Order: sequence, then structure tokens, then C-alpha cells
Amino acid sequence: MENTTLIFKEKFCALLSFLRQTREKFELVTEEMDDDHLRVTLRGLAVETSQYEQELSSQMQSLNIRDNYMPSICNCDELLKNIQSIMTAESIKEILETCTKTETYFEKAYRNVLNEYFPYQCLRDILVYQLNGIKCTFMKMKLLNSML
Repeated sequence: MENTTLIFKEKFCALLSFLRQTREKFELVTEEMDDDHLRVTLRGLAVETSQYEQELSSQMQSLNIRDNYMPSICNCDELLKNIQSIMTAESIKEILETCTKTETYFEKAYRNVLNEYFPYQCLRDILVYQLNGIKCTFMKMKLLNSML
């Protein structure tokens, strides 16, 4: 049971790291964008990710999960490269298509935690809510993409 809890804590911390790195990359990308509407859309995703990161960080503190569980590397390089490719995209449609690809990375990161033994039901509910919120944001992006 203790080993299972340790695995959960490591995956939970990896998700937190994933959200932090993703938020930082989206913030960097939006600083360089010329299109105001697209910048606002991507900034909204960064803000939402920041909110979720803060929620999980607060839960981590309240559950007494310390930073020593934090994995040294959260491998989301492929996602970060995908986000960075927004800067070299040649059209708004290409940017939006690139953004919608990131949904799978978010889903994998959340499912990686949710598929484990879960000792905290209230935290599971928060994660499910966050995942649904992220999926809704990407659905809005897809709708915007289909309108172009």
C-alpha cells in the first residue's frame, strides 16, 4: 500500500511539473505573437493552466506532499516543442491545428495520475474537473479552427 501511495505522489508531482512547464511555454509564446485574438486565446489557456497548477499545489500542501517527491525530470519535451512550433507557423489555421494537438498531451498527463490507485477522492474529483475544463478549452479552439 505504501509503495502504491508513493507512486501516486510521484505521478501527482509529475502532473504539477507538467502544468508548470506548459504554462511557462505558453506564456513565452504569447509574448511573441502579433495576432491579438490568437494571443488572447493562448493566454487564456496559460491562465487556466496556471489556475490548475495553483489548485494542485495547494492540494499538495494540504495533503503534506513535499517537494522531495518531485521527479527530477517531467518528460514533456515533445509537447513543449509542439507549443514552440506555434512561433514558426505560417497561418492562424496552422497555429490552431498545432494547439489542438496538445490536447492529447494534457489528457495523457491527467490520465497517468487518474489511472493509479487514488487515496484521495476529493483530489480525484478536482483532477477530473480540471481535465474536463482543459478538454472544453481545446474544444473551443477546435470550433474556432473550423470557422476559419
